[in-house]
Amino acid sequence: MTGVHSLRRMPAGVLLWLIVGAPAFAAPDGSLSIAVSTGTPALGDPVVVEVAANGAVANLVLRWKGADWPMRKIATGRYEGLIGVDLDDPEGPAVVAAEGFLEGARFRAEAALTISPRKFAVQELTLPKGMAEFDDATLARIGAEAAELSRRFSRVTFPRWRTPFLPPVEEYRPANFGARRVINGDRRMPHAAVDIHLPAGTPVQAIADGQVAFAGEQFFAGRSVVIDHGGGVFSVYYHLKEVSVAEGREISRGDRVGSVGATGRATGPHLHFGVRVPGGRVDPTLLLALPGR
Repeated sequence: MTGVHSLRRMPAGVLLWLIVGAPAFAAPDGSLSIAVSTGTPALGDPVVVEVAANGAVANLVLRWKGADWPMRKIATGRYEGLIGVDLDDPEGPAVVAAEGFLEGARFRAEAALTISPRKFAVQELTLPKGMAEFDDATLARIGAEAAELSRRFSRVTFPRWRTPFLPPVEEYRPANFGARRVINGDRRMPHAAVDIHLPAGTPVQAIADGQVAFAGEQFFAGRSVVIDHGGGVFSVYYHLKEVSVAEGREISRGDRVGSVGATGRATGPHLHFGVRVPGGRVDPTLLLALPGR
């Protein structure tokens, strides 16, 4: 981990922080420290955040981009969280912080980040008019589905994820994350996931423990599964041939959730696989590369 910072103990309600350069990530007596896996994340990067304290921390939250997120305990006085830099975030300085109570005193620790640029490919597609232009009824359906998914993505549950994450398919060959798409000459939203082209019927599995937050049909995504892994981490699996799980079901890492298909707006069999973490949409391939613990 890099960028270790710590807080000295102060009376409850008083905040004071001190940046400390430390060769190892540890909390001095009576303080809380924060460290990040990288201080210069690029657009679409996940960032692991660790907090250490000299004892159990009460009401610990991770503050990122104006929202609070729970962290998971990995050992006595040690906590882990996961945040992300959205692929559309502005470049430049940013701050992630941890706040909590230790022995009745309130602590806050901050880590400074510098969001760095990343170059994304431009993907030009030519689709039949019926796949690119929609009537009012279809637009209303698309809007309603997007709003419903946003509502589900906004829920915050206790973190159940842990590294390493499992690839969603055995042959993981991702493409197109962040691609700036031009469809029939018109610029569209960037592709916030990866495409994995595999034969229809190829099994798709959950990347971590969690609960099925959505299982159903969508106009663009076809047969879809969304899994809530807790702590603001969600994985999405779109264009499935079939869905093997029901909404609300508890899921274990490696459980089958469906199979590769071409439902929804798809030109052929493939899996659209994406991950959202606190802060936005990240490159799932980078998430899968995080070391286990």
